[in-house]
Amino acid sequence: MDHLKIKKRQTWQLFSKRDFVDLMKYKDLLITLVKRDVNVVYKQSVIGFGWAVLKPLVQMVIFTFLFTYIATVEMDSSTVPFAIFNFVALVPFTYFSSALTASTSSLISNESFITKVYFPRVIIPIVPIIAKLVDFGIAMLVLGAMLFYYYYTVPGSIEINYNILYLPFLIILLVAFSLGISLWFSALAIQYRDLNQIVNFLAQFLMYAAPIVWPFSRFGYIADNIEKWCGMKGISGTIETIYSFFPLAGIIEGFRVSLIGGSAYSKMPTELIINGSISTLIILIFGLYFFRSKESIFADVA
Repeated sequence: MDHLKIKKRQTWQLFSKRDFVDLMKYKDLLITLVKRDVNVVYKQSVIGFGWAVLKPLVQMVIFTFLFTYIATVEMDSSTVPFAIFNFVALVPFTYFSSALTASTSSLISNESFITKVYFPRVIIPIVPIIAKLVDFGIAMLVLGAMLFYYYYTVPGSIEINYNILYLPFLIILLVAFSLGISLWFSALAIQYRDLNQIVNFLAQFLMYAAPIVWPFSRFGYIADNIEKWCGMKGISGTIETIYSFFPLAGIIEGFRVSLIGGSAYSKMPTELIINGSISTLIILIFGLYFFRSKESIFADVA
């Protein structure tokens, strides 16, 4: 059984031929664990799959009330209802947040597998990433129904065009970014258990850091204010460039352009998406490197 031992790697290998063979060999385990994760969440649940919609829907109602009637948010277009503007962003972000939270604690919650059975450990953080796509798909169906409603009840608010063809790529980018971050955090969380709590705070911070309740067009104003607060002239452009590498910014704005359209969202944010894709690729590759470098100690610290 020596060939089944997980040995510490001399260098940070990404994937060897054996790794690919193992993943294919254990694909049934991956499918089984994904089904288990989905069933565990909804088993003996009164609302069932309705929970996949309830969280972003409640957040949408709260944000719509707060930022429409109390703290007015300046929109790109008066024809786009804030509810749909907000919900289009909340659907991908809710997937990211829930997938990250579940994946971060995945190694800890699967200690019995890690310490007793051999299989490619990378399967464990991948499982929640795939399982949460079920929730995402249900939320997308509800979003589609909302878009259909506003299209016919609020003329000019929704204009679906060829930009919707970008949606599959944006979803792939969303999944890749979620997986990349999760690989880092899941490998760290098994050693530092406090990280599970930190991730919850991080998710809340990212909700407001991403252009969810505010349009990205307002970021220039935000950058100018940061420049004034710092007392450093000429850094607003640098701040905007740095922010463009935040993957969620391009993903959320891309979702709006793909699904809302109209004069306010007619142009795909190419720079945001390209820079976000570069960041995602780096995070994913080095996340996998980092996960594999820590793999040999998982059973010891679990």
